[in-house]
Amino acid sequence: MSVDWIVHYPTLRHLHLGLAVTSGVVFTVRGAAVLARQRWPLRPLPQRLGLIVDTGLLVTAVRLLWELRLNPLVTPWVQVKLALLPLYVLLGLLMFQYARKRPARTFWYLAALACYGFVISVALTQSPWGVLRGVGI
Repeated sequence: MSVDWIVHYPTLRHLHLGLAVTSGVVFTVRGAAVLARQRWPLRPLPQRLGLIVDTGLLVTAVRLLWELRLNPLVTPWVQVKLALLPLYVLLGLLMFQYARKRPARTFWYLAALACYGFVISVALTQSPWGVLRGVGI
C-alpha cells in the first residue's frame, strides 16, 4: 500500500460512516414527517437530498471495497450488506410512494428502519449475522 492510501483511508472511512449516519437521519426524519401527514418530505428537494447522500454512500463503499481489495463475492458480511441494500430501497419505496394508508406506511417505515439498523450492525461487527451473531439461532 502506498503512503497516500494510508493517509486517505481514515478520511474515506469517516466520510463513508458520516454518509451512512446522514442517510439514516434523512430517511428517519422524512419518514416521520410523512407519518405526521406533512407534505414537504414528498417534494423534490428532500427527495434529491436523500438521493445525493445515498449516491455518495454508494460511491465511498465501492471505493473502500476497491482500496481494501475486498471481493464482495467472497466476503460474507459484504454480501449481506449488498443483499439488504435493494430490500432497504424497496421498503423505502413502499413507504414513500406506494403505501397510501397510515398503518401501511408505518409498517413499511419500521421495516425499512429495521433493515437499515441491521445493515449498520453487519458493518460494525463485520459479521453477516450482525447483532444476531451471539444469538444461538
